[in-house]
Amino acid sequence: MKKSTFLLIPKSNNFKDIINLSDLSDEIRKKGHYCISLIAPINDENLSFLLNEKKIDFVFRVNGGKPKKVNKNVKFICWVTDINDLVDLSNFNENDVIYTLRKNTRENKKLKIFQMLPAANNFKKVLTLSDIEFLNNDIKSYQNIDVSVISNYTRSQLFTGSKKIIYKNAKDNSDKHIKLANLVNNFDEKFIMEFYGLMDYSKHFINKNIIFKGEITNFNYFLEIFRKSKINILFEDENLDFNTNFFNIFLVEGALVFNEKLNYQFDGYLNLDEEIKNFSTSFDDFHLFKHKILELCNNFEKRLKISKNIVKHILKNHTYKNRVRQILLDIEK
Repeated sequence: MKKSTFLLIPKSNNFKDIINLSDLSDEIRKKGHYCISLIAPINDENLSFLLNEKKIDFVFRVNGGKPKKVNKNVKFICWVTDINDLVDLSNFNENDVIYTLRKNTRENKKLKIFQMLPAANNFKKVLTLSDIEFLNNDIKSYQNIDVSVISNYTRSQLFTGSKKIIYKNAKDNSDKHIKLANLVNNFDEKFIMEFYGLMDYSKHFINKNIIFKGEITNFNYFLEIFRKSKINILFEDENLDFNTNFFNIFLVEGALVFNEKLNYQFDGYLNLDEEIKNFSTSFDDFHLFKHKILELCNNFEKRLKISKNIVKHILKNHTYKNRVRQILLDIEK
């Protein structure tokens, strides 16, 4: 593939979205290409103007489609949650690529449509639980959070311009937080449970062991929570979000529990079927959920063994280096 110029456009100006795009950009540059990375989304009108002013070979756009009347020599790589998010596919042609977080069930023989999940972020050296165990003999005192829940609902979602979308997102987030809190609140055992996120739902929690900790704005703090928590609960329940915590929890050898609905999205993509089932449960079945939490909370060795097996597979197959390799192959098909 000849040396090309890529324009990368993030989903939002949230620091996690920018970091993910930076990882993609770094890997594209390593392949010998030139990258221009924006630090915020851009509307179709301004994007069209920019493409007319500057020579761009490929546009990689997260959570957005292809504008009308774009130079036919500019190829688009769009990454959206669901193919139905792109109401009009007529702007795309056989040279463009569309990636979706959800498995695509909408057949279109003329377009290249593939599933692509996010990946583990690129850090030169990440402190893992194995490192902590080696440095600190008392791993139990280090992991002083029983269960942590980190919301993916970000401040950028408050600036959509649509009150209906904002209210729906906030309501969905609130319902999930309260549901999880009530599940743990009904355990006979007392667990320290910490919620991290933009919205404060503490008024709904009567249990003093369920604590709202606020918004996280530092990636290192994310990783420290993943290490210090015996269990991290993954907030997504239908598909992995663009800035999911899934891969980075395993990056530090942390453990998680996620809704079994996600298994359908993993199937055939992650190739982690047997290992990952150890962390899957139903949030709709109290007894199954309680059993899973108790089983994992009380067994550090089991949590670590499972996570170490999974992280080996992730580092081999699910980094942004892997994603860029696939993208470059797909645009050449």
